[in-house]
Amino acid sequence: MALSNQKNSPFERYRAYVLGLEQAGRKFPVNQFGDVNFSKVADECGNRRQWFSENAKKAFTEREETLERIIQADIRRVGSEFVSAKDPESALMDMADSKGREASLLRSLLDQKSKENDLLRQQVERLTVEIRALQGSFNELTSQQEMMLDSGRVFIL
Repeated sequence: MALSNQKNSPFERYRAYVLGLEQAGRKFPVNQFGDVNFSKVADECGNRRQWFSENAKKAFTEREETLERIIQADIRRVGSEFVSAKDPESALMDMADSKGREASLLRSLLDQKSKENDLLRQQVERLTVEIRALQGSFNELTSQQEMMLDSGRVFIL
């Protein structure tokens, strides 16, 4: 950006930008919603994005035209780019592909969780068998201890 451009007022920089668009045969850039992209316009003419909204009601010409009206007139005169609509079939295909990938991911996650569940179920079964064996040993030792206390004799196995 040239130094002389920095010395101009924001309105003069905007006017120079519009003049440049007209001379180049270009149109105002638009965002994804089809509205004029003031962030891009601000970047290209060296202004802050907020300048447009802060000065929207301010008069800039000798005819007391507000910035808002000047911009609307410029958009009508110069025009704006347009966002071409996607083919409905391609949009549906994109959505189907996305859902297919999501379903595949969910299937693999389900398989992984099912394997983890099976491993945990096997571990529970082994621990249940081990608990029964330990409980049987404990019951046998308890009965031997009671018999020893009742009879006064010691049994060693």
